[in-house]
Amino acid sequence: MAHTPIAIVRMAVSGAMGPDLRSIVQRIRGESSGVRRGLALEQAPARPADVGETPLPIPVACVPNRAEILLERCLSQLLGDDPSRALSAPPERCAFVIGTTLAGMRHCGTAMRRLMDGDQAAANAAFRSMPAGQVLRKVLAGYPIRGCSTSISCACASALSAVANGCAMLQSGDADAVVAGGYDPIAEFSFAGFSALQLVATGPLSPFAAEREGMKLGEGAALFLLRRLDDARELGESILGIVDGIGEASDAFHLTKPHPEGRGAAAALSSACGDGQVDLIIAHATGTPDNDGCEYAAYRSTFGSRLRHIPVTALKSRFGHPLGAAGALELAVALQCATEGFIPAGVGNPPNAEEFPELDLVHRTARSASPQRMVALSAGFGGANVAIAVRRPASREVGVTAGRPALAVGVRVSAIGAVSGGGRGVPGLEAMLGTLGSDVTDDLVDSMVDRARTRRLALLPKLLICAVRDLLESVQLSESALSDVPTLVATWHGATGFTERYYTDLIGSGIDLANPMLFAESVPNVGSAHVSITYGVRASSASVIGTRTSGLEALHLARARISAGIWRHALVLAAEESHPLVDSVLSDVCGATVHGRAGAVALLLQRDEGQSGVQVLSTGVGEVPAGASVINSGQVLDEPLQTDGGQQLMLPEMGSCTGLALLALAADRSRHDRVTVCSRDPKGIRWWAELGPDAPSL
Repeated sequence: MAHTPIAIVRMAVSGAMGPDLRSIVQRIRGESSGVRRGLALEQAPARPADVGETPLPIPVACVPNRAEILLERCLSQLLGDDPSRALSAPPERCAFVIGTTLAGMRHCGTAMRRLMDGDQAAANAAFRSMPAGQVLRKVLAGYPIRGCSTSISCACASALSAVANGCAMLQSGDADAVVAGGYDPIAEFSFAGFSALQLVATGPLSPFAAEREGMKLGEGAALFLLRRLDDARELGESILGIVDGIGEASDAFHLTKPHPEGRGAAAALSSACGDGQVDLIIAHATGTPDNDGCEYAAYRSTFGSRLRHIPVTALKSRFGHPLGAAGALELAVALQCATEGFIPAGVGNPPNAEEFPELDLVHRTARSASPQRMVALSAGFGGANVAIAVRRPASREVGVTAGRPALAVGVRVSAIGAVSGGGRGVPGLEAMLGTLGSDVTDDLVDSMVDRARTRRLALLPKLLICAVRDLLESVQLSESALSDVPTLVATWHGATGFTERYYTDLIGSGIDLANPMLFAESVPNVGSAHVSITYGVRASSASVIGTRTSGLEALHLARARISAGIWRHALVLAAEESHPLVDSVLSDVCGATVHGRAGAVALLLQRDEGQSGVQVLSTGVGEVPAGASVINSGQVLDEPLQTDGGQQLMLPEMGSCTGLALLALAADRSRHDRVTVCSRDPKGIRWWAELGPDAPSL
């Protein structure tokens, strides 16, 4: 199916080189770097650290809402004084898809300190602001965006992954205007973790240099306003760039190391570039020995002998590494520079010609050129790789019809797996109906995983591995069947137990003595990373994070990709750990006791090609379709049913698993009637998924 071209009609950034795109492009013509002595880390390392800190009105360490400040300022620049006019679409047709590594993690540091001081109420108030969904709630308040708003995390590839998902929302017809990009703040959480992994350079960040030591932490935000190309032309908007290639792939190799041959990066680049004709490569180039070597191998694999003729720019030497903002920030700056007739240069030590003989790195001095087609590459923990190719519009293209979204194809649920306090599969979920339920036992988990390979893993990825195992065995599929299946993993609170342990140690021992294992297992995309590694998933792999409805959000994104013909199938999972800190915060929010329960649910979706399985008719956010027979969990976090014929399946509270668990339980009921599963986030956003009578029960 041909993909509808997507236009970039507005962009806004802030980073270490300046507070907005104009000032950054002005400064980046020279040789200056925004990496300098930082002031905003919550605690100072023993050796003063240089970081890529963004100029903010309040740059001091005590500000926990630095993420919100960065993102709101960038959104304000993007949409200007009249957001409704800028978006030019009804609010329910406007979506916001954002990538992040840390979300509101600085609030976690505040909360842990209050907890150690014995102030539970103050700790709960701070914890409440930590999830990614709460960051979005604060930032989007007052903006006319009422459609899908969701947070994507695949570590340092998050921003480009969000852009890819935003494009799919337009291509499927689920939205008419999408704001997409990424953000991340400076934080002790990430600085301590990367330092513990020995990835932080003491000298300058020097990509592809013989003396490269590692990265420098940065921060920033970058946003694009995306629209279908024909729609942008009809509105008379300036078209800054056209997204004409997207590639996503996983290494399926290691949690913190890239594949030595750059396998996933090469696959992503090849998919994005198509014929390989590009005029500029915007490198990931973290300056770490492993990453730069693997990235170069990916370039050679993708471009062959043409590589020596393609300029490469490495901009983290200017910004530091802004984590979840990186790919979008670098793409926006390079695109604007190309429009103004130059390619920005990196700084640091010169590239190593012996190790990288075919690399044309733009170094120190900006190069006069106006590249028409460029590709940006990002890579993240867990082996996530995303590449996006963008071309600048040519004058001869004006008036050429690009086409509307193709007719959506149907989507089926072809397999279900689960693990919960009630046991394995859908029968285990049914066993918990009408009870408070119990937590998943260690014996059950141990019986379903390779204990030698998982002994150091957090509980969250173990639960996900178990749910996938149950799914595969339920339909007698081999693990190899998942190698080309894109995967979206949802979680509200992530690996809560390891995160608490990591932060307790970080505060008690200090920023210079963080635990690298606990850090790696606490990153928000740890679940999707371990599923990819365990089951050899080499397709796209990312996490949807930070809300109670993350499971239905992930389902929505996967359904949009399949409906638009971008994916043929997808694995959608959700998992939660149970933890007394989470129960305490939610009980405060609700004014009633909440007992969360651990579990994981997996759904295998396929394009409707006549095979057996329950058809997913639709997914969405906001108003439930008219005439729907609604099912919800009956939990205090859900809203009372307002529709005739509605029913409650009294599941224990399972966070982001709740929606997918209800869907699994409703699958059999959908043989005879349309059934709509509905779930609500504490901030009031309602998500739903509708099943229809179409095939025998699973």
